[in-house]
Amino acid sequence: MSAGSRKSIADVVAGHDVVVCAGSGGVGKTTTAAAIGLLGATAGRRTIVLTIDPAKRLADSLGIAELGNRPTPVPVDVKGSLSAMMLDQKGAWDALVERYAESDEVRQRIFANAFYQNLSGTFAGSQEYMAIEQLSQLKESGDYDLIVVDTPPTHHALDFLDAPSRLGNFLDRRVMRWFVRPYMSAGWSGLRVVNRTAGALLRRLEDATGVSALADVSEFFNAMSALFEGWDERVKRVEELLRSRQSAFLLVATPEEQVLSEAEYFCSKVEEHSIALRGVVFNRVQSELGSDRQSMEEDAIVEALGRAVTSAATRRRLARNFLRYETQARGDQLRIESFRDQLSPAVAVATIPNFEEDLHDVRGLRRLQDFLGKPG
Repeated sequence: MSAGSRKSIADVVAGHDVVVCAGSGGVGKTTTAAAIGLLGATAGRRTIVLTIDPAKRLADSLGIAELGNRPTPVPVDVKGSLSAMMLDQKGAWDALVERYAESDEVRQRIFANAFYQNLSGTFAGSQEYMAIEQLSQLKESGDYDLIVVDTPPTHHALDFLDAPSRLGNFLDRRVMRWFVRPYMSAGWSGLRVVNRTAGALLRRLEDATGVSALADVSEFFNAMSALFEGWDERVKRVEELLRSRQSAFLLVATPEEQVLSEAEYFCSKVEEHSIALRGVVFNRVQSELGSDRQSMEEDAIVEALGRAVTSAATRRRLARNFLRYETQARGDQLRIESFRDQLSPAVAVATIPNFEEDLHDVRGLRRLQDFLGKPG
């Protein structure tokens, strides 16, 4: 399929309620997510951009002072509305405790609980689960027509995809029952008598969290039983949402060989998850000036510069610098063409030029979104 017959990224955004932006670190993923959010708001949709990337770039991209764990309105002149928020892992867990703890006394006990402090702060997989929980809450609130998710770099984005089933398997109903039995607080000896499998699991837990007080674990799950009661159902809903026609996964990449190699890996993994890739944004692409090879020779460029640059040495340096950029641009185009050949014709493509300055405010995002409306 030719570039002109492919859909644009703007077409993809218009047809979906959730857009997940993924890609390697440093490719402009957060800026692209912010531009997509602005695109949706400009079209009249109530839009929110959620970043689960721990780097605090989204606020910079939107030109606002800071973001937290609650939606922050972005002051832009659009038909719809634009808000943004940054996942605060600890803050999100605390909000769940506020919602599900049955009393203020229980709430305070959980906040002081050593196991909870490790789980909400550093426990592996905790951030990805909270991202899933936050996405679920935003979707079910009905406050937004479009949710744009800015994920961490590629391999962590795959953690985001795995989070529902991985966390669901870890905290399944059988594990809940082990934790909430009263004899758990008696310590290891009683537990080993009851169930060797449970003992092995808890030893792994203690290795992961650094918490050696089994009573803390038992108390946490007892106090938060209301949260975990609907765990399976919430996990299933989010898994269905990410695989449904409501959601679109977009890949952001630059033309560097290593970045495109990671991009290929990501494409293979989303396919394993039965998730369709809807679009690819090639960012910071160097453009070739032309294809007339004779006019691109160094001596010809030096001669052309003669009328404007008096120094022969400067003309020579400028000519060589220009040719290096042309070589880079040609390499960019060849790598992009090779990557595009592997994509389904149904995948939208956008090509974003290498702008002369960083895009760090709404004015810059509007420049970027112009290219999202063109098939790449």
